[in-house]
Amino acid sequence: MIDETRRTAFKVLTKADRGSRINEVLHQVLAGSAHTQQERRFITELVLGSIRMQRRLDAELAACYDGRYNHMEWGVKQLLRMGAYQLRYMDSVPPHAALSTTVELAKAVDLARAAKLINGVLRELSRRAPSDDVSDDAPADELATAFSHPTWLVERWLKRWDRDRTAALMEWNNRRPVVWLRQRISAEHRERLANVAKEKGLTLVPHPLLPDYVTAEPSPASLLEAEVLNIGSFIVQDPASGAVVQAVEPQVGEVIIDLCAGPGGKTAAMAELVGTEGRILAYELDPGRVALINDTLVRLGLENVDLYPGDATAQSLPKADKILIDAPCTGTGVMARRTDLRWRRQPEQLAEMTNIQMSLLEHAARSLQSGGTLVYATCSLETEENWDLIHEFQSRHPQFFVVPMPEGVPRGWIDDLGALSTFPPDHQVDGIFAVRLKV
Repeated sequence: MIDETRRTAFKVLTKADRGSRINEVLHQVLAGSAHTQQERRFITELVLGSIRMQRRLDAELAACYDGRYNHMEWGVKQLLRMGAYQLRYMDSVPPHAALSTTVELAKAVDLARAAKLINGVLRELSRRAPSDDVSDDAPADELATAFSHPTWLVERWLKRWDRDRTAALMEWNNRRPVVWLRQRISAEHRERLANVAKEKGLTLVPHPLLPDYVTAEPSPASLLEAEVLNIGSFIVQDPASGAVVQAVEPQVGEVIIDLCAGPGGKTAAMAELVGTEGRILAYELDPGRVALINDTLVRLGLENVDLYPGDATAQSLPKADKILIDAPCTGTGVMARRTDLRWRRQPEQLAEMTNIQMSLLEHAARSLQSGGTLVYATCSLETEENWDLIHEFQSRHPQFFVVPMPEGVPRGWIDDLGALSTFPPDHQVDGIFAVRLKV
């Protein structure tokens, strides 16, 4: 009998190969399935792991295949990756199960003609010990293969950091990310979350620097079920994103412009902080993200957000005392969470992003009141999108100056020039950049 969890994993990978983001496809497919929570965790691990480690898996599989691996049919290659990931990285799956279920899956998805090939390649892989050693003088391409990253990105990082720091970042990107939850402000919500966690046998562990953020041990998975999420007492959000909200320093009664607001985590946090007397004016171009913001606001019962779909730079913004630009970027600080991003990004996109970022900065600057605060933020580690862009903006608008981060931002996350700047392996959170500008 065909294993339905692996069939679902293959379905997700097939849909994602058509251009959709893997996290979105995974959510859509699992939301409409009858799989148990344990099965969903297995599917998620198999899908994201196969994508995350695909370059290394391909290299090992190619060495076991007597032919032109790069010319292999996509579906066959994907089945091999799935089988290889189970062999190499999923200790819960016995080797014989990894082989037999992959072969049976091939037959179930109209790839029976490749069943013998798949069986032979995976058997050969199972006989070979993985090679984890990479020499200190290994070229970028070899390093990129070993850590399953694009060569161009590794070359770029090696120009900025040494080999150890680059390797540490890639190791971070290859880990299963910690799921952090931001607790709602009210004592009622916090008590409700604590009670649900206790009922499920979980311990809530606060972040050492931002205690509003907690993770659940031994696993937060049961808190992410729809019936628990719908109590509206928390939202999934990394502490680094929370530090960006702290950089804005929302106060009760304020009206704050939030540009590029999707998926809505920071929007919701600011809406809570300004209270019912304040408002958040949220702008978002991507229709899918507009829907996510709406879903978040409904789930959390927040009614003090005005949502403006469309291109913010094509809309007239009101004058404001505080503006957050959570700019679209290459996302190199969140590649651990956005598993397929490393394969979707291309070198030429960096220039495209900086053009968009400057356009947003220029547009927002015209709406900032004298004495107001503009916070520019990215989830990128690339200097072109961060300090280089800010310095270029200041050269055009010398009346804007950088001001220190408020007390709520962890001191160890602030760089020498005064920006919030986290490096995932060092700070154990997403890579985030944010700077406060005043005029």
